[in-house]
Amino acid sequence: MIKKIVFLGGEDVSARIEISKKIILKGYDVSIIGTQLEDIFKREGIEYTKYSLNRELNLFSDIRTTFELRKILKTYTTPVIVHAFDTKPTFILPLAAFGLGNIFVTRTITGIGRIFTEKSSKNTVLKFIYEIIQKIISRNVKHTIFQNDDDSKYFLDAKLVKHTNSSVIKSSGIDLKKYNKESVDNNSQLINDVHINVNELTCIMVSRMVRQKGVLNYLEAAKLCIQNGYNINFLLVGQLDTKKDSIALEDILEYKKYVNYLGKRSDIKELLSISNVFVLPTFYREGVPRVLLEASAMGMALIATDMPGCKDVVQNEVNGLLVNIKDSEDLYKKIVLISQDKEKLETYSKNSKEHVKKFDLNIVIQKYLEVFYKINL
Repeated sequence: MIKKIVFLGGEDVSARIEISKKIILKGYDVSIIGTQLEDIFKREGIEYTKYSLNRELNLFSDIRTTFELRKILKTYTTPVIVHAFDTKPTFILPLAAFGLGNIFVTRTITGIGRIFTEKSSKNTVLKFIYEIIQKIISRNVKHTIFQNDDDSKYFLDAKLVKHTNSSVIKSSGIDLKKYNKESVDNNSQLINDVHINVNELTCIMVSRMVRQKGVLNYLEAAKLCIQNGYNINFLLVGQLDTKKDSIALEDILEYKKYVNYLGKRSDIKELLSISNVFVLPTFYREGVPRVLLEASAMGMALIATDMPGCKDVVQNEVNGLLVNIKDSEDLYKKIVLISQDKEKLETYSKNSKEHVKKFDLNIVIQKYLEVFYKINL
């Protein structure tokens, strides 16, 4: 039986540390390959190997990464299950592992990205290429995990996977012992630092500053709220990005009268604890957005777009509200609706904490172990 598991990811591969530690306790030998610095993995006692990966499409750097990863895979002399997360690693791993009989490739499709967001002739061509590549690499994939039913259906309908070698495991899980308001110390200083009025509703959005995450829609909705006389605090958190659809700092600061932009922060849990409503107006096809799970665990009402992944977490009029894609006006109206109904806000908050139990990390781990067991058969 294979007892060696390797998790492969990119710049946020540290998100696999908690699941690695818990699987180690189940008797497996677990290590991680990623692009982050090794310090955090050393502190957690996780064996770690760093490799290079260009987030953007670049043929030469992608070929170089494939060979670099293959070199790393060749260091394993016994059977190993290598489980990739994120878009590029799930493409590159099957290619890097071709011909390596002791490498059993597993992958989690964490959303199918920007080319499925908007209809255009360019995206039609890119979808065609995407499917061809998926058909090629699927020959070297033992099992594919999807995080939502929509992505699974797309792959099955396009015959990119089979029912026998694929499954749906919703999200990568969340440690509910770590994410709850009771785990946060006194936050009065933080409230002062970010200049919010505790007697008013506080909305927060946490995201990379890219257009497809709906950042501009959030800013516009906040502007409408304030201009129409609603006393609501708006916080925006996340790092600036370098992608083509990134939003410049000057564009964000145009809304500084309405939204407090905090930039990249390490105290996300604490910021969520002083907020009431989490807003994610994304139109990017993700698996299951982790930030929605974190907000749910902290007992927040949710507002998100009616998109695959989002609607797996946000149950309309149960723990929050779904909004139309790219519709700042609709978002504005939904924020106002919650701000004017304290009873609804409390109900959504309570239901969020209940619904998120389905995404508990221990449940996800058990489902992963079932996949690894099938691979061993």
